[in-house]
Amino acid sequence: MLKKLIAINLENNDSQELDLTAAAHSHVIEFMEKAPGGTLLVFLPEAATEKAIVMCPGGGFRQVNMQHEGYDYAEWFDAQSITYSVLKYRLPEGNKHTPAEDITRAIRLLRQGETGRAFKQVGSLGASIGGYMAAYAGISGLADFQVLLYPVISMEKAWTHLPSRERMFGKELTTTEEHAYSLQYQVSSDTTPAFIAVSADDPAVNPMNSLIYGEALLKNSIPFSLHVYPNGGHSFGFKDSFPYKRNYLEELERWLATIR
Repeated sequence: MLKKLIAINLENNDSQELDLTAAAHSHVIEFMEKAPGGTLLVFLPEAATEKAIVMCPGGGFRQVNMQHEGYDYAEWFDAQSITYSVLKYRLPEGNKHTPAEDITRAIRLLRQGETGRAFKQVGSLGASIGGYMAAYAGISGLADFQVLLYPVISMEKAWTHLPSRERMFGKELTTTEEHAYSLQYQVSSDTTPAFIAVSADDPAVNPMNSLIYGEALLKNSIPFSLHVYPNGGHSFGFKDSFPYKRNYLEELERWLATIR
């Protein structure tokens, strides 16, 4: 059972708390949406857990989707005995370093016990452009495991989500820069295990992002579980309207149980 929601400022560790045992759904969403960029929102359960996960929602770097790619997962992860948190990251606005800085601070905060509990394992979870942040955490060794939903992986024009790319890197990238910032080229033997779910008919982020990332993981002998569903579009998150919601959550539950 979820006990409280702690909003922690990543810059100075100042925090605010919300009692979840008495808060209405709308109150929780309001609390999350009022938090400034650069805030980690941690849903602490009554019972301590050894694992935690940080969700990086999508939003195309125009906004951070706090509900269907944020709050709505909290009780599901609680049922898996994993402490769930949502990173309300700063929008990069042309600063390419901002996303990496925020996911790095968030994971270190959980490891160092700033919530009152230090977690032995911390995973990254990301949707859409948030998947780029979550995959970065898996590649860089920040996270112990990674869960990616319809992620942006490549910054190459053929595959990327161009509006997100422009909001992080600006209008133009050289071919060398495109390669350097495309995460499939950064996978190594140190990359952490991954779970990937995507719809084949995604009209916003090319599903090839998931396939080329899976290929890179395979080439480097990294364990991964890749699920491509026939339809469902983009940004399905925790929406009941996604026709394969039960399927991917059941697969994710089984996969998470293998992470030791």
